[in-house]
Amino acid sequence: MNIISAVVCLGLAAMLSVSHVQASPQPAPPKRTTAIGHLSCGGASLMAETVYLDVPDQDFQPLSQRITLQRPGTNGSMVLHHDGRPLRQPFLKDTPVLDAAASGWACLMAANGKTYIYVSYVCTESDLQPDCEGTSREWGRLFDPEGKELTAGLPHGGPRMSALMKQLGLGRYEEEPIQLQGIDDAAHP
Repeated sequence: MNIISAVVCLGLAAMLSVSHVQASPQPAPPKRTTAIGHLSCGGASLMAETVYLDVPDQDFQPLSQRITLQRPGTNGSMVLHHDGRPLRQPFLKDTPVLDAAASGWACLMAANGKTYIYVSYVCTESDLQPDCEGTSREWGRLFDPEGKELTAGLPHGGPRMSALMKQLGLGRYEEEPIQLQGIDDAAHP
C-alpha cells in the first residue's frame, strides 16, 4: 500500500467514526410498570392491576387494567366492568393503550349503613380525544358489594347520577367531596 492509499484509508476511517459518533441514539423503548391496588368495602375485597407504559415526554399511558372483586362470604370473584377501550396514540407505534382508566376508588356508606364501591375514571389525553379535558376528563361509576354496576347506561356525571346517589342514600356525597384512594397501593409509578 502506498502512502496516498494509506492516507485515504485513514481519512475514510476517521470520517466513518465521526459519522457514527454523531448519529443520534435510538430512543429507549417505553418501560412497562405494573401497579397493584387493594380496597375493602362492605365485606368485598377488590384488587386492581394496572399496567402502564412509561413513555419519555408523555404522561403514563395505561396499557391494561383489571379490577377483580371477591364477593363477600363466598369464594367467587368477578371482574368489574371497565370503561377503557383501545386507543392508538400517534407516538406509540403498534401499541394500543386504554382511552380511559380507573384512577381512584372509595367505599361509600349510605344513610342506612349499606356500602357501595365508587370507581373514578380519567380519560387518556390524546390528540385523538379532543373532548378529554376539563370536567369531561373524569367521571365515576358506582357498584354494589356484589359487583353489580348501578350506573350502567348512565352518562358520565349529570343529573341522573346525582338522582341515583340521592336515591341510594348517598346524597351527602353531593355536598362533600368523595375521599378517593389512589387505585394503586403505592404512589403512582
